[in-house]
Amino acid sequence: MGARSRRARVIAAFNASQPVDDRYELLGRMGELNRLVDGVVERRQHAVIFGARGSGKTSLARIFGDLADEAECVAIYHAATGDTGFAELLRPYLPFLVAEARPAARAALAALAEQEFTARAFVSAAAPALTRRLFLIIDEFDRIALPEAKAQVASLLKLLSDTRAPIQVLLVGIAADVDDLLEAHPSLRRHLVAVPVRPFGAHAVEAVIAEGERRSGIVFPRQARAQIGAAAAGSPYHVRLFCQAAGLAAVERGSTSVDMAAVRAGLRASLDDWASVNASAAALFEQLCSRGDLRERLRAAACDGAAYQRIAADRVPQALAPALSFTADGDAVFADSLAPQFLLARLQLAAEASPSTMAAAE
Repeated sequence: MGARSRRARVIAAFNASQPVDDRYELLGRMGELNRLVDGVVERRQHAVIFGARGSGKTSLARIFGDLADEAECVAIYHAATGDTGFAELLRPYLPFLVAEARPAARAALAALAEQEFTARAFVSAAAPALTRRLFLIIDEFDRIALPEAKAQVASLLKLLSDTRAPIQVLLVGIAADVDDLLEAHPSLRRHLVAVPVRPFGAHAVEAVIAEGERRSGIVFPRQARAQIGAAAAGSPYHVRLFCQAAGLAAVERGSTSVDMAAVRAGLRASLDDWASVNASAAALFEQLCSRGDLRERLRAAACDGAAYQRIAADRVPQALAPALSFTADGDAVFADSLAPQFLLARLQLAAEASPSTMAAAE
């Protein structure tokens, strides 16, 4: 097999740029998938899927949609945008609803496409029109900035449940908005299943790497797995990204095994790619990681950001402030939610390059 073919296999095996579209590749998320099926399909609840960027929320929602289709339901996926109003948010779903509606009810549903409408108007037209169950998957819901649109969605969930309409809604990517949504309609708690998508544990990380090995033909020895796992901090996206880059580095060296040089080359390549879209944070990390006195505090902050999406006020290194946003209580979040793992990768490279580390290795 030539180098080009080996590269193609590595890229496909550790695809970090697109959601997983095969349930058998949804490694480490079967518990969350089962919770969705139980809550949404069997108990007929709405759902909120939330977690960090790159945690696999969209993959989970899409695989759930495939299972729903197999259960003779209809799952319709759409992603929200920042300036979306309520009617604009639901308008992309209308052609699918019209196609599923009873012939006599299609005109009323189709008419919604030409007007601004409320949650009540939508439910009045859709609830009596449908014969099959539909799941409306609204991804990137956290990007919606208009409070009125969010309030209307809350009303939509309540009205759909109260009228026993054959429509259920899955909201994806709204970790910071779940409490606000429930406070708007406290009675929603009995209609809603919340599915947090947490960082991977060690076994799930191992499973992803092992599956990538099988598909790529590239071997990741124990030390390489440990180093990549430490930098990725449980993020499925970063596990795949770092493995892909390290595997490509090994292929370029004519090897089918990822040694530590390939891991370092992969982390550096991943950092360089990220720097092309976040130059200011990357430059800051480069500067701060050269300071040995800051590394442990930076590592603690990065681990908190990766695990909890928040850094407690008393654990925030002030030198890191330009890469952070601050809450009213002084806690911090990384402005780029993918940044904690890149900071960990940069810290790893800095530690391996330090004189004390190299002397210990010798």
